[in-house]
Amino acid sequence: MSWLFAMLTQLRPFLLPLLIFLFLGKGNSWELWAALGAVFAAAYAFVHSLFYRYRVDRDELVIREGLLDRTERHIPFARIQNVVQKQNVLHRLFGVTELTLESAGGQEPEARMRVLKLADARALELLLRRQGQAHAPVGDSAALSTEQTDTLLQLPTIEVIKLGLISNRGMLLIGSAAALWSQFGPGWSNNWIKTGAKWFGPWFNDAVHGKDLFWNTIVPAVLVLLALMAGMRLLSVILALLQFHGFQLTQHGERLSTEAGLLSRVRASARPKRIQLFLKRSTWLSRRFNREMLKVDIAGGGAVKAADEHARVKWLAPLARPEQVQQLLGEFAPGSQDTALNWQPLHPRAWIRRCRWPAIIRSMPALLATFVSWFGLVLWILPVWSIAEARGFARFSRYAITDRYFFWRSGWFEQQTVILPIDKIQVIRIQRSPFDRRAGMATLNIDTMGADSFGQPVLVPYLPEATARELAALLRARLLEHCAPVAAPAPAAIPSELASETGI
Repeated sequence: MSWLFAMLTQLRPFLLPLLIFLFLGKGNSWELWAALGAVFAAAYAFVHSLFYRYRVDRDELVIREGLLDRTERHIPFARIQNVVQKQNVLHRLFGVTELTLESAGGQEPEARMRVLKLADARALELLLRRQGQAHAPVGDSAALSTEQTDTLLQLPTIEVIKLGLISNRGMLLIGSAAALWSQFGPGWSNNWIKTGAKWFGPWFNDAVHGKDLFWNTIVPAVLVLLALMAGMRLLSVILALLQFHGFQLTQHGERLSTEAGLLSRVRASARPKRIQLFLKRSTWLSRRFNREMLKVDIAGGGAVKAADEHARVKWLAPLARPEQVQQLLGEFAPGSQDTALNWQPLHPRAWIRRCRWPAIIRSMPALLATFVSWFGLVLWILPVWSIAEARGFARFSRYAITDRYFFWRSGWFEQQTVILPIDKIQVIRIQRSPFDRRAGMATLNIDTMGADSFGQPVLVPYLPEATARELAALLRARLLEHCAPVAAPAPAAIPSELASETGI
């Protein structure tokens, strides 16, 4: 049934826009001819699936594909770093999976096997786990399957519900609903606008003129706000269940695996040594639940993350108690749990730099609204919040450095701590904007080795310029200590006949 999955993969991006266009949108009939492109793409995928073959040798995977332009790829097991298995509802119905293999570099996966039997995918993954050891015979799957599996973290359903209550994932669905609403046509939008004006027009008029302030203004506003917050949290819980239901973090020998998902089940594995940095996060609400999140950045395979953000080893702990997070850090980043770190502050005027322009910009609409009505005083919360957030950010943000790790914690309402192994650093930059030069500050930009192109570097802003340069020099020195010197190869001798012909 590979042809069925191949056709559906090509048709999937066209189905929802086409349905919206047919039933809700308005346009010209000639636009329907664009759907012929999906038909030709599906036909090509059908033919392509008939000529797709793979072979597992002792040390490599060989893939042949193509009808007219045929290719044969030899992928050594030692080159494969990340393995992703993804099962949607149709995959689970037929007992198959989609397997993606990634190397350490490169923007495209080394191989994407869209329809593979579960037993074959499991046997191939077991071989990859053992590739760093003595290679077992291909047919000895029973010996491979006896390899010990350690379960490091499991997320029960109640914890997934807590994750949904803590996060703001519901905003994603609200944004999608707004985009879908815009496709319903102007008549639909106008009806909703008229209904909203009918319900909220008198309330807004009373708020402006100060009539029955408590019952006509405060109570309705509080009820609407509570209803919106409850609806958004419910949507967040639904999204959390779809993505993280049954989350499990396991370790099989030298490979780390995560598995989660309610409808589409995603299983990803990678080598712990490919972890470039650790990110520990906590929000104000998660701290009330005594919970934290732990993410990682895995080197290589940027194309897969662009196509499907969740089809990677990304979360070591979507939600866990602080002691569980510390245990995971002790397992994969030993020595990073040092509580006696020498945390260093930012520039004394960092909070002024951070809040100056946001406070000025947010004060303008508040000032104009105040001249219209006393109700505009409410908008002054925005510039006050800018000042409070900037002071909290500067008070909490600190950096520290040890022999093996660089630590950077930032935020206030939402706090995060980056733990960066020094031997993973690739580039160290010192950036200074005109405002930085005027204030005597600088930003330290640290990029990791081999991180995917969609990841963000570690930015340490609002440092005194001298401190930024000293910190960059210290990181460079520590990095050189971790890098073993590599002797340059001797230049090859130029053949005498070539030297005589070229004049060298």
